[in-house]
Amino acid sequence: MQKAPMIAEQSTPEELPPEAPQPGLLAAQLMMIMAAVFMVSAEARVISPLLPAVADEFVTPVARTGVLITAYTIPYGVFQIVFGPLADRFSRQRVMGAALGLFALGTFVSGFAPNLLTLTILRLCTGAAAAGVIPIALAYVGDAVPYEERQAALGRVVSIASLGGVLSAALGGIIATIASWRALFLGYGVLALIVAVVLLRSPVKRARAAAPRQQGVLGPYRAIFGHAGAAALALYTLVFIEGLTATGTVGFLGALLFERDGLSYATIGLLLMLSGIASMLTARIVGRIVIRIGERGMLLLGGSLLTISYVLVGLRPTFVFFPLAMLLSGAGFVIAHSTLQTRATELVPGLRGTAVSLFAFSLFLGGGLGTYLAGLAIEQRGFSVALYGTALAIALFTLVSLPLLRIVQGQPAER
Repeated sequence: MQKAPMIAEQSTPEELPPEAPQPGLLAAQLMMIMAAVFMVSAEARVISPLLPAVADEFVTPVARTGVLITAYTIPYGVFQIVFGPLADRFSRQRVMGAALGLFALGTFVSGFAPNLLTLTILRLCTGAAAAGVIPIALAYVGDAVPYEERQAALGRVVSIASLGGVLSAALGGIIATIASWRALFLGYGVLALIVAVVLLRSPVKRARAAAPRQQGVLGPYRAIFGHAGAAALALYTLVFIEGLTATGTVGFLGALLFERDGLSYATIGLLLMLSGIASMLTARIVGRIVIRIGERGMLLLGGSLLTISYVLVGLRPTFVFFPLAMLLSGAGFVIAHSTLQTRATELVPGLRGTAVSLFAFSLFLGGGLGTYLAGLAIEQRGFSVALYGTALAIALFTLVSLPLLRIVQGQPAER
């Protein structure tokens, strides 16, 4: 692939030095960006083990509290289309810092929500702000790392995000047991604000590919599809299906353990934490795995592991099958998703922020719809139907992913 010329990120004159930052400065910037990723991932995933506690306090069926997940994921996806072009036009670091500051405010105020409706509105606002963090961090890594090494580098970002999810799942259950779910939102809000202030005050400089010409609000998106064509359509369709099938039901697993098995919030958090541990460990070796089995093999392996995991979740004894399911699902999602994620960073290098944000938009739009459908299935048909239906849907996603990936790679799909 022909490399586009490089230009510096736009910034204010006093922030823009005449040359690239020294390695120490770049390392410090990456640490702050990783901290932002950690905070957003931790806060986003804490809600799953808290659903039973929230339902209990607001006296509502636990299935209905799933609206908190949908309220977060839908705006998270939609607002990618705002932050992506901003990150391509201005400093990625400054856009990320501003978004994280708004995210911190929404998280902190969520700790004072008097009812489910207010909490839902606050989660919607927090999800919209969170949209400006992780996808822009991925674009930042895409600027700095060659494609051959990028899946491993992005794996480290996923590892940090997974660590946030691991600790959040464990803390969520424990703190909900000994204190309150509100304490988590208050604490995360304060910590995220500290990271946001550091990002906004740090010097900025990062070389990146020159952007194709575009005009108007929709110009960056027309440019993405104009330059990548069928590959863009195939990639974004594929990640939408992935979100719909692989992330829709996961938010209700804590409710499953509470209602079906009567487990405590702390135990639920510890069990859900296993998925994050598997994600974190797998993310550290995805670069080596893809060298051995290739990108198509990654999608086949990851999809197969996810399918098996949802079959196992529905089986008993819980303390045998559920932990195994969490380990398989965490590993499977990272293996499959990191492959699509890496492709997104190379779709149109000059509009990497827009391309990655549109990728996240597709994923979370699918995830939000999937969560809504999973909640309906659980309310009307029960957990077993929802779990096995999810397993079947992921199996279909795995089969569809293989010909679509060939289009993304610029090859004709197999007939």
